[in-house]
Amino acid sequence: MENSGVILIADDNENNLRVLSTMLRSSDYNVRIAKNGLQVLSSVAISKPDLILLDIHMPEMDGYQTCIKLKENLDYKDIPVIFISALTETFNKVHAFNIGAVDYITKPFQVEEVKLRIQTHLLLRKRTQELENALGEIKRVQTKLIFSEKMASLGILSAGIAHEINNPINFVYAGINSLIKNFSELEKGLQALNLLFQTFDENQKDAFMEIFEKYNLEKRIKNIPQLAEDIKTGAVRTTEIVKGLKLFARSDKEEKVVANVSESVETALLLLKNQYKNRIDVVKDFAEDLPEIKSYPGQLTQAFVNIIHNAIDAIEGKGTISISLEKCENKLKITIADSGKGMSQELIARIFDPFFTTKSVGGGMGLGLAITHGIIEKHNGTIQVRSIEDEGTTFEIMLPI
Repeated sequence: MENSGVILIADDNENNLRVLSTMLRSSDYNVRIAKNGLQVLSSVAISKPDLILLDIHMPEMDGYQTCIKLKENLDYKDIPVIFISALTETFNKVHAFNIGAVDYITKPFQVEEVKLRIQTHLLLRKRTQELENALGEIKRVQTKLIFSEKMASLGILSAGIAHEINNPINFVYAGINSLIKNFSELEKGLQALNLLFQTFDENQKDAFMEIFEKYNLEKRIKNIPQLAEDIKTGAVRTTEIVKGLKLFARSDKEEKVVANVSESVETALLLLKNQYKNRIDVVKDFAEDLPEIKSYPGQLTQAFVNIIHNAIDAIEGKGTISISLEKCENKLKITIADSGKGMSQELIARIFDPFFTTKSVGGGMGLGLAITHGIIEKHNGTIQVRSIEDEGTTFEIMLPI
């Protein structure tokens, strides 16, 4: 026979316990027994029953007190409590319902009535849990839809910004290369003038040096090459950011493409560079000849941004983030480890839950790792976390090749 629920009966009367136990076991219920309120609380702490039949008059702790204790505990408050009362006893129904009871039965017991009341409340509890789960799923889906919409808008905005920046930066890039080339020719002219200077008489030399010093030409000539290189470095950096924005802007609707995962990692680091530079050392260990995989590069970049951003936040002061990429049989293994404050096992169990965050108000909505988990699943991959408090955290991602 299949048990249809666990019923905890609390009554100090042996005859009542025997009658109820026999009645419920014959209906395939799993029955547990307690003879006072303290035993009820101990039994529930060991394993939660599906319903409790609770006598009012018991030694040490009566039914009312026991019910109040149960309902005060968030873990037990959803367990339905049905009071047991004899017709000859004083029973305050209003008080019973006020403290959380769902129903009551009277002695002597009517077998069918007891079974129907228990069946009704177990069914109600089951339906309530189903509704709560459905509501939670609706909220989760709604959250993902809202975030997807935001990310789509961000993608369009990023693509637009990248396009607008790309055109002027191309002019800067082309212009600075031309400037460096022209200055190289100018240096040759200056060298020729220097040779001519040697042929001047003293008056001509004095006039020449007066102009040279008045406009501080020596210092300016020395500074121009360095300034040109700085501008070129800035142009290259801007070009890299534009490239990153373009990759990040690819929407969820994009087709899977064959791409190099290391590019997504590099883009994530590029987008976050301002947050870790001069404070955190990033150590990269990318195996040679890494295979390309079919992926959504923009989404993988987003996943890496979320993980690395959390690693940055976990490091107080100076620290290290180590990132390795290697091939393991038919999978690509990405490992991201930080030297941050680490997490307890309780936190690790919840980090992929939507809206779960350990950050202060305004520090984040707790969606980053939930979305990361979804992105890795979308790539038919797996993501695991290892962490030791005060030693750091390691994320290990496996993606099929």
